[in-house]
Amino acid sequence: MVLSTYEKQRILYYYRNGLRPSQILSALRVEGIISCRQTVSRFILRFLARGTISRKEGSGRPSVITDRVLQLVEQAMKSDDETTATQLHVLLTSCEIRISFSTILRSRSMLGWTFRGSKYCQLIRPRNQFKRLQWAVTNLPELLAGGFEDVIWTDETSVQLESHRRHSYRKKGEPAVLKPRPKHPVKLHVWAGISKKGRTAIVIFDGIMDATLYIKILQHSLIPFICSTYPDSHRLMQDNDPKHTSIKVAEFFAQSGINWWKTPPESPDLNPIENLWHELKEYIRREVKPSNKSELESGIIRFWRTVDVHKCCKYINHLRKVIPRVIDLKGAATGY
Repeated sequence: MVLSTYEKQRILYYYRNGLRPSQILSALRVEGIISCRQTVSRFILRFLARGTISRKEGSGRPSVITDRVLQLVEQAMKSDDETTATQLHVLLTSCEIRISFSTILRSRSMLGWTFRGSKYCQLIRPRNQFKRLQWAVTNLPELLAGGFEDVIWTDETSVQLESHRRHSYRKKGEPAVLKPRPKHPVKLHVWAGISKKGRTAIVIFDGIMDATLYIKILQHSLIPFICSTYPDSHRLMQDNDPKHTSIKVAEFFAQSGINWWKTPPESPDLNPIENLWHELKEYIRREVKPSNKSELESGIIRFWRTVDVHKCCKYINHLRKVIPRVIDLKGAATGY
């Protein structure tokens, strides 16, 4: 079996950390590298005899990437995974180790560190993590029984004028195509709700929502939906935005017979309509490509007509993944 340069570097990394060939083989399999014990053992013996990972004889000159260099780089990267090559160079220089930037990059690659974009998720404070965990544990039996039949999941979002997707492709060697983007794009705000029996009417509005406007939206969209679809019982799910939880809105709920089902704060991953908003925005970028406010509004309306019972259930059933994950993470952010 022929080993690639990267595979050889990973074997050496584990060997220098005191692992035996059988242990190295297990560590490689975790990384997705398939090999056998005999291949690992032969490579280590050949490296000890020649002092190089090359199949040819080396020049005899020792490598500048010593065990100390690898140890310092590994410690720096583990303490801060945002450490740059420049910072590593400063660190090694302070330790009286003189090597080039390209050698630093090669040593970091040998240790298995690769560059990837960061994945962000919502910030959840410790006290709210406990509330999320409690809520997930309490509602897990209903989830497993196929429940949430009477829940109306609501939220609002902002949709801006976008005529292009965030990413595009070009052939190698050809210049990038410039796609204009306005500095201050036109925005429309949207409120709606979904349930296992279908969707509410959608409300599109300008300006900033306050408690008064929120009550008008509920009167126009939510109340008729409850009367026609959930005349017997329902639960309203909304986030804990101050305008949603104000005294004025609470009085309106009491007068209108709206059953507000309280959910933990800082929990957008527990509201399936958030994922539907993502589909809406992708639809605007890819299909509508609006050039003015009127086209943006008509595009939002066209998308909402595609939201049927099947699509609503698909997003609500996503909670089958989210709620158990919240429990596994003790209330921390799931990334869903």
